[in-house]
Amino acid sequence: MAGKKIYGESKRRFTMTLTETAIQWLEEKQHQLGANSLSDVIERMAREKVDKQ
Repeated sequence: MAGKKIYGESKRRFTMTLTETAIQWLEEKQHQLGANSLSDVIERMAREKVDKQ
């Protein structure tokens, strides 16, 4: 989905390596938020943080 526009911005591919604990936490958040993907969870968390500043 790199290049797709969301929130008025283009997306770009970014690879990361996480522990199983972090992945499980993100998956729990994904279900709680009804997010489409783990990257959507991270995007929402980042935007929430930026909006609060």
